[in-house]
Amino acid sequence: MNMTISEFKFEDKSLNWRLEQMSLNKLTLLVGASGVGKTQILRAIMTLKQIVEGSSINAVSWYVKFETLDNQKYVWQGEFENNGIDIFINGDDDEKSNKPRILFEKIFLNEELIVNRDGEKILYLGQPTIKLSQQQSILHLLKEEDKINPAYTGIRKLTFTDHSDSVNANGGFRFSFLNAKSLSKKYNTIEKIQESELETFLKLFFLQKVEQKIFTTIKQRFADIFPQVEDLKIAPLETKEKEMPGFLKDYPFIQIKEEGVEHWISQNRISSGMYRTLMQLSELYLCSEGTVFLIDEFENSLGINCIKEITSDILTSKRKLQFLITSHHPYIIDSIGYNNWKLVTRNAGIIKTHDVNKFDIGKSKHGAFMQLIQLEEYQTGQEQ
Repeated sequence: MNMTISEFKFEDKSLNWRLEQMSLNKLTLLVGASGVGKTQILRAIMTLKQIVEGSSINAVSWYVKFETLDNQKYVWQGEFENNGIDIFINGDDDEKSNKPRILFEKIFLNEELIVNRDGEKILYLGQPTIKLSQQQSILHLLKEEDKINPAYTGIRKLTFTDHSDSVNANGGFRFSFLNAKSLSKKYNTIEKIQESELETFLKLFFLQKVEQKIFTTIKQRFADIFPQVEDLKIAPLETKEKEMPGFLKDYPFIQIKEEGVEHWISQNRISSGMYRTLMQLSELYLCSEGTVFLIDEFENSLGINCIKEITSDILTSKRKLQFLITSHHPYIIDSIGYNNWKLVTRNAGIIKTHDVNKFDIGKSKHGAFMQLIQLEEYQTGQEQ
């Protein structure tokens, strides 16, 4: 049970930072001058995930309207007190008294108020609850309740996507392959793989055993972008036993075979652009239905060939996914229809998003991107 966000607003009083209410589409591209707050918007949305997982976050208030895949419509809003601590607190039980408390919280389901919280007083379906933690959201505290669980589950599926840092060849060794056979039995359908919390490359490892058709599709899309690639596999490295530490000998690595190259190229020798492209493509097929992707600086570490193909795959995906993307790249901005753009402006600590059609974008013979960058709001980052 995942979701699509339609409206969002957020405030952090400790930073004097406020995002005024914005609407989101299935695909929303945030555009605007550097420093106006595009990345802050993504991080503000990710704060919702921290809250549903039990975190107490000082001085923030939020409003979010979303719908689950089974057409349940939720509105969730609330506010934490400002106790002067401007850092994220996640201490032990004996530190709970120092954590910010929730001042109020409301949850509507299909326009019916199902949670009404005011300080210590909490009404659930109109009835008082037992005394519950004042530092944690009702979505966390009552996550097992039938009317709460879809909202809790959906918001936990928010995904901040950024593979630009490294190839990540050394990530994930906590995953034990001593029980590979039993895990293969556990992840024996595409649905189980998609709903799992495995890292994407591990999903690929099980996918090639379970659903060759989808694995072949991913492999072909990858080869469309990088024509020199003949084959792709996720498997333990074929090397001499003495050269491989014991705990790695059964561990799967992404490996590619290129034209004219005799040996397979292992994950740690694949370029960051190729690796990130493969992860982006794979996530489109292997995430759970209803996943909301938050992608900052979409073009980082991607060549123009990668940008074109992945943008195309996002635009043509038939899956129930939502994307909120930031970018400065003219190809991405021009490829995504201007009806999906949100121009971000900032006045001191107040952030606003604007539909660009109010600026008459698209009503000229010039390209939409060229019209965008000529707007004073784009150049200065401030609303006129």
